[in-house]
Amino acid sequence: MYGTRPRVVYALRNVSLVVREGMFLAVMGEGSPGKTTLLKCLSGEIQPSSGVVRRGPVSGDRDGPLVSWVPGPGGAGTVAAAVALGARLLLADEASEESGAALRRAVKGHGVAAVMSTSAPAVAARADAVVFLRDGGVADLVAGAGPDLISDCLERSGRSGEAPSPS
Repeated sequence: MYGTRPRVVYALRNVSLVVREGMFLAVMGEGSPGKTTLLKCLSGEIQPSSGVVRRGPVSGDRDGPLVSWVPGPGGAGTVAAAVALGARLLLADEASEESGAALRRAVKGHGVAAVMSTSAPAVAARADAVVFLRDGGVADLVAGAGPDLISDCLERSGRSGEAPSPS
């Protein structure tokens, strides 16, 4: 929540997601729907003003960091280093094609979880599922989609006042 009443802006509202090891999730949305705030909540960098973020136990006996940030334009080297240090959740804000591909390889090859925000449907198509945010809330969700369907969902989720379609 940002601001003071009566002009309060909620960066995230009623968002409930589960991201398990071995899962790759993309987050998209037009404008400033709360993508970066969601990633920062997942990392523990910021705490929500209400609600909770649960970071459950992770499998394995790794001693490294639970969460690691991957620079948006960065790629394979950064992801490989994070995995080598034992990170179990990889986060990328505004992921590029290179970092999206590296995240996909890490999820498939090492069973880590990854969440990235991106504005590129082709990058989002690398993920197992795509969550579309609008005004801080979940507007739509699609799994196993290609760039064309992701573009359609992104366009629909950006329209205010329109109910999300069942996907």
